[in-house]
Amino acid sequence: MNVLTKTEAPNDSTATPGRTLLRGMSWVAWRRNRTALLLLIGGTVLFIAFCVYQRALLVDFVNSAKATDVDQLLSNDEDRLGNAFFVLSSLPLILGVFLGAPLLASEQENNTLRLTTTQSVARLRVIGTTLAVPLLIIAILTTLTSVAFTWMWRSVDTLFSGGDWWNTSVIYTTGPLLVALSLFTTSFGILAGAVLRRSVAAMGVTFITLTVGAMMVKDRMASFFVTPHQISYPTGSEGVSLKPGEIQVDNWVGTADGKLYGWGTCVRPTEAESAACVKKHGIVNDVVEYVRLDQLPGIQWSMTGILLALTAAMLAATVWWMHRKSL
Repeated sequence: MNVLTKTEAPNDSTATPGRTLLRGMSWVAWRRNRTALLLLIGGTVLFIAFCVYQRALLVDFVNSAKATDVDQLLSNDEDRLGNAFFVLSSLPLILGVFLGAPLLASEQENNTLRLTTTQSVARLRVIGTTLAVPLLIIAILTTLTSVAFTWMWRSVDTLFSGGDWWNTSVIYTTGPLLVALSLFTTSFGILAGAVLRRSVAAMGVTFITLTVGAMMVKDRMASFFVTPHQISYPTGSEGVSLKPGEIQVDNWVGTADGKLYGWGTCVRPTEAESAACVKKHGIVNDVVEYVRLDQLPGIQWSMTGILLALTAAMLAATVWWMHRKSL
């Protein structure tokens, strides 16, 4: 006797679970790093809210009569902006040390990657997804942060810190450079973790290397990507006043035909010796070199291109190393 079984057709409510944004290896990569990434998301939301609120206060101040009288920010606003600049200038280092360095190192310490590659998943796919998910989230969040902060700072760009955007953290915390720096430092930490295979060691190497590197090049790096403007005026005259947003970067002395000498070329112990030196070299002008605020985007995009190229090179080196070495 045959028994016929009747199978009910699946309905929409029980057929398959709804699709989620992250699936498969993407979901695994998110799951492994969700604590750090959730903290980053929450911090980004709070920081953007601060930018919106603070900008409203700054705009109200700029449009008030008091701004014309003092020609500078109030001390409270100056302090809040200074603290925000400090947080953003520290963000790339934090990402490199606490997110980038342990990303692969902890997986190798716990043998998680080795276990994953035994589940019919290609090694390159595992490594690529492990890198791509956190880096994509970092790129999106730092872009949103940079847009919000630049929008706020631009409302008082010539008032904050006396308008000195050249000697502060403005170059590295506004525009595209914050995004590029964050990806660069995170990728450096990832490469260090892949090579050292120990989280604490990778975090230490990343912190020391990035800190020392920043101290060595930060104050000089921007000067390689800009051509300063010059103003000449007769030696001994009163000089010139720069406009808001124009920052003096160097002093020279020059001849009538435009040849420049260092400012201290004719600084001598006596006035007679100085006068003889001036006559010998034909110095007739003092020259001021300065940069303008409208040159800031060009500096930032030039540095961004180099940092992104270095980031791509480090990620390629990481993938090659992880594919070549045993997990």
